[in-house]
Amino acid sequence: MYQKGDFVTYGCKGVCEIKDITTLKMDGIPKDRLYYELQMVRDAGSRIFTPVEHETEKNRMRLLLTEEEACDLLECLGEMDEIWISDDREREAGYRASLSQSDAKAMLAMIRSLYLRRKERMRLGRKLTAMDSKYLRMAEENLYTELSLALHMSAEEVEEQVTSRLDCFSDAVKGL
Repeated sequence: MYQKGDFVTYGCKGVCEIKDITTLKMDGIPKDRLYYELQMVRDAGSRIFTPVEHETEKNRMRLLLTEEEACDLLECLGEMDEIWISDDREREAGYRASLSQSDAKAMLAMIRSLYLRRKERMRLGRKLTAMDSKYLRMAEENLYTELSLALHMSAEEVEEQVTSRLDCFSDAVKGL
């Protein structure tokens, strides 16, 4: 069980702080059922209530990465395989799964693949598709917020680190 004050990732909602562990006073809801009251870091006015015993594939909750885990994740950025699914529906389902499961490594792989794809499309005078842009933005917001807390830096600094590593990696690949 998580504690009040813990920071967690909660599905596609991203990083949240557990503000309280409480019961809900609503008709039809058992009075003894405990709920986490979550406050999204990116939207301080937003509150989410989820049952303490509720652990589904759709709304996965986990503690944030540690500083060491975050560093290790960034270190393996250049070694990740590019993920690309040509079928739009299958690709979108993969994006949704990575986000809803709060899978940091999968989100970083998605960011890497879409960043490099956007760079290649720009070289050809084209834009990234609206769907790919949407999921890239969501993955960046969720993962960069988590990494910023783990690494004690701003989300902008995390983004700069990731993009500079990706630029170095893509330049090295071109040189081969």
